[in-house]
Amino acid sequence: MERRQGRVVIRVLAHTAAIVMIYLVFSFALFLGLQVRPMYGNIGLAVAAALTAAYVYFGLIRNKYKR
Repeated sequence: MERRQGRVVIRVLAHTAAIVMIYLVFSFALFLGLQVRPMYGNIGLAVAAALTAAYVYFGLIRNKYKR
């Protein structure tokens, strides 16, 4: 039972870390777009969207069908 709880805690921490990373990338993209150059902001938003899509696919969708 403890082993399963440990796995759940690790999975929750991994998902939380991924969401925080995506938020930081998105925030930095907004900074680049508003303060540095709009083209850099657009590139940053595209990277944030790609990271979000990868998180949804690998973190949520793929794991449901893998089991």
